[in-house]
Amino acid sequence: MAFSWWSWQGKQPTPDQAEEYERLRKNAPIPTIWLFGKTGSGKSSAIQFLTGADAATVGQGYRPETKTSRRFDFPDAEDPLLTFLDTRGLGEASYDPAEDIQSFSESTQLMIVTVRVTDHALSSVLDPLRTIRAANPNRPVVLALTCLHEAVGGDDLSAEGKTVKDLPPQLCELIEEKKRQFHGLFDTFLPIDLTQPEDGFADPDFGGDELQRSILDKMPHAYRQALLALQENDRSGKSTRQQKSRRHVLGSSALAATAGAVPLPWIDIPAVLAIQAHLAVQIAKIYDQELTPARWAILSSAAGSRVMIRLAIRSTLKLIPVIGMAAGAASSFAFTYALGMSWDWYFANLRDGNVPQPETLRDVFSNQLKRGHELWRTE
Repeated sequence: MAFSWWSWQGKQPTPDQAEEYERLRKNAPIPTIWLFGKTGSGKSSAIQFLTGADAATVGQGYRPETKTSRRFDFPDAEDPLLTFLDTRGLGEASYDPAEDIQSFSESTQLMIVTVRVTDHALSSVLDPLRTIRAANPNRPVVLALTCLHEAVGGDDLSAEGKTVKDLPPQLCELIEEKKRQFHGLFDTFLPIDLTQPEDGFADPDFGGDELQRSILDKMPHAYRQALLALQENDRSGKSTRQQKSRRHVLGSSALAATAGAVPLPWIDIPAVLAIQAHLAVQIAKIYDQELTPARWAILSSAAGSRVMIRLAIRSTLKLIPVIGMAAGAASSFAFTYALGMSWDWYFANLRDGNVPQPETLRDVFSNQLKRGHELWRTE
């Protein structure tokens, strides 16, 4: 553990910390959603709504996972907050779900099955879904009935607070038909109509908020809070560098909270500090700045000895079951967030030609620490 303690005495991140971070990242329980549906059934539209990413970003972010699936990590593959696995090949006679079941049964926490509400040829979805459901009946399945405007006019989907019963009769009939077809294969069903503003429909995000809530409610607290904060960050009008940096801050904060929840005292301190050291390196790269020993000394002075003192107190609290785990996760999230945001401020100023003062950096840290605790408690 010595390398972690000494990393806060003005030295740069060590190779040991880099190795520790890679081990954590590979084994982190990143929330993973299995998207299941035909091509054109609205899977990419759901990802775009849930993440705020544009179509080009989603398309370019996909990479092959199995012969019949592909993976999209958000916001990126290095510090993901959420992973989507998209099944391809549905509708093709050659699709066999066996490989995907073997690969995804243990690694996915939720399935979203997307079905166009007007699609009646669904045997290519139903048959493999029955096999997948039988393999893991405890994994929640959300049945998302999409493209509602194909059955009714877009203006019929515009009223806020509508329930399914308030929808036009012909659409209700289609929804009830789909519920009968998928009986026993889903836990929650949601009618959604996610379109582009330029399409001209009265509510381009119909049902989107309900879809988001159904997913966030099933996510680990750390990642749920980070994603909520990320949405706020992406609406803030910050520069591309700032948004990228803060995405890394939130991803690292969620990972630190996961490590901080380890119930054994002292075990997580090297892990959390390794995450924070990695974060400093990433933010420096984003702003095209060199992380020299002198700058690392300034960065580590943002929190001073408070980090190690509070981490030590928090680890002692872990002797108290449940309470200690909650305290560990919360403080790891807040401290990592505060450090990351302080470093973001520091390197942004350097890039703009300013020389940040250590005293101001400490003030920024204190303010961001309060913000980190607020984010953790936000519902």
